[in-house]
Amino acid sequence: MSETETIQSETTPDKSWMEKLHLQNVYAIMWTLLVVLFGAVLYMFFEVIPMPTLAVGFFSLGFAPALAVIATVGAIRGPIAGFLAGYIGEQLASIFLSGGIVAFSMYGVAIGFLGLVVGLLTYDFTSGRSLAKLSILSAIGLIFAALITTVVGLFVEQVAVLVAIGLQLLPMLTIGLPTVMLLTPLFARFWYILKEHVPFPW
Repeated sequence: MSETETIQSETTPDKSWMEKLHLQNVYAIMWTLLVVLFGAVLYMFFEVIPMPTLAVGFFSLGFAPALAVIATVGAIRGPIAGFLAGYIGEQLASIFLSGGIVAFSMYGVAIGFLGLVVGLLTYDFTSGRSLAKLSILSAIGLIFAALITTVVGLFVEQVAVLVAIGLQLLPMLTIGLPTVMLLTPLFARFWYILKEHVPFPW
């Protein structure tokens, strides 16, 4: 199977795990790393730009396109690429937002977990049913990411329960869920259309 026939097909049970991870040869690894880097930079870009949100009590309404970027990377290049893009992207964003980098960021792990969950399955970006599956997996990944963030806040940072729920869990869910469910399929479809017109080697 050529590198240009990678993630779009859902009917390839004979693929090896290395092919599913896009790590089957040096060429595939190189392009996977480039996609990770591009996704991380794009995540950072969306994170450092303030997005309009509407806060109603503990609930926040708005979009966080950075989250959809990580989910899309996972859908395109698999779970490892999705995880690395999320973790590296969050570290890059922390450099620009706080001027420093955390040696081991659990929030970066949480964002990376979003990409990892989405990348566990393959998708056909020409199929509405498959894009709906992508939307659902993105929501599941986001829920796991929100739970990881909340648990870390409770047991590692030892914040109060109401603070963890009101300032971490609920905002991440109320902003993140609509974002990943709506924007991830759109980003994936846009990538597919772009790939059809631009001869990407990956």
